[in-house]
Amino acid sequence: MIHRMTLRLRMILVFCVVVTAFMMGIYTVVYSTFASGVMIIRYDRMMDRAVPFIALLQYPAGKEILQQFDLRTQSFEVIDAGGHVIMKSKNLGSDDLPPIDVKNHTQAISQTIDTKLGSMREVVVPFNMQGKNTWFVLVERASGIARLEEDFRKKFVVFFASCLVITALLATWYVMRSLRPILLLTREAEELTHRISPAGLYTPTPKLPVRNPFDEVGRLATTFNVLFERVDSVVQQLQLFVSDAAHEIRTPLAILRGETQLLLAQPRGVLEYQQTLTALDGELATMGRIVEGLFTLSMADSGQLKIVGDKVYLHEILDEACGIVAPLAREKQITIETSDWKEQPLVGDQTMLRQLFLILIENAIKYSAPQTTIQVNLDIVQDQPTVTIQDQGMGIAPDDLPHVFKRFYRAAPQTSGESRSGGLGLAIAEAIITAHHGTICCQSTVGVGSIFTVSFTAADL
Repeated sequence: MIHRMTLRLRMILVFCVVVTAFMMGIYTVVYSTFASGVMIIRYDRMMDRAVPFIALLQYPAGKEILQQFDLRTQSFEVIDAGGHVIMKSKNLGSDDLPPIDVKNHTQAISQTIDTKLGSMREVVVPFNMQGKNTWFVLVERASGIARLEEDFRKKFVVFFASCLVITALLATWYVMRSLRPILLLTREAEELTHRISPAGLYTPTPKLPVRNPFDEVGRLATTFNVLFERVDSVVQQLQLFVSDAAHEIRTPLAILRGETQLLLAQPRGVLEYQQTLTALDGELATMGRIVEGLFTLSMADSGQLKIVGDKVYLHEILDEACGIVAPLAREKQITIETSDWKEQPLVGDQTMLRQLFLILIENAIKYSAPQTTIQVNLDIVQDQPTVTIQDQGMGIAPDDLPHVFKRFYRAAPQTSGESRSGGLGLAIAEAIITAHHGTICCQSTVGVGSIFTVSFTAADL
């Protein structure tokens, strides 16, 4: 049954049970101390009263004097060794106190007895009267003490009930206040689940309030805020990625469909068929690059873009990449200048590194004007192998520069004939260099050109 309760109810219940047990313990200690103290005080007072009576009985006329006493709340008897009442107080009249076994009362004792007059406290004191063993029995009505104890119990019950109610209210307030961030976390998690569901419209998650960042609940709320921010970022990137991917694939598909419909509209000559098939092949190649790029980036996003840790030489990979793009550079009358590269070993994936340099050099050729120069250098900067590729192209505007490594982002004008491509090259380049624990950055001036710098960490040597 308890495990079906909410955490809030269980915490309140624990608070109340602990306080109840604590107050019951306090009541037991206080009441036992109070009752014991009252009994000791009462015993001492009754003994103080009995001692003068016993002293008076030592005189010949003491018996007659003592019988004349008219006691209001106390009564007494004097009993001999045979258990017979020698004398008793005037207020007893014809009544007698409950008999006692004098043989078992060799010392003064105090006890509670039941009489016709109700519960009474009794003191039995053995003494010697005129050379004979005698017992003096003094009783006192317990009504006053009983009323005091009953009043104490009633007041404590009222006090106990009031404390329990106050504790329950305080526990409810404190537990609700303490668990409010958790309730908000639950609510936000439910709303987040709805927002990312197919039927939900995703909106950014608001931050949870953090009242105390140093306690457990505050740290939990802070952690969830970080988690929500990352989820928001991932979901927004995913939405943008899907939108951009659909847009990029739609263009070559539209071209393919248009070329195919044009080709099937009427009979064509061999030359026209060849030209159309060439156009179709180009668009298929574009789609292939987009799909392959998306696959590479998805592997990088999931952390599965693994490199082959072989010993390679950067100067050889750069030389191979320059040789591959040489025909494209000659077509635009662009010169690729290289320096005397020194032998530079590196632990990495040769295929990926070649793709990295091909992307950068092809971009430099694509966005450079004819009869310009591209410089490819390999140096050691602060013990780190560093490759720089500098072109004399159109450059990148300062507003576009922070976004050049984003997927499907193009800084080049869309009217440029060279600008229509997959838009994933620099994003793939960044993923490759990240997998090699390196960095890539870009410096550019509009109308002057751009410099892409790729640095490898010294640990990769």
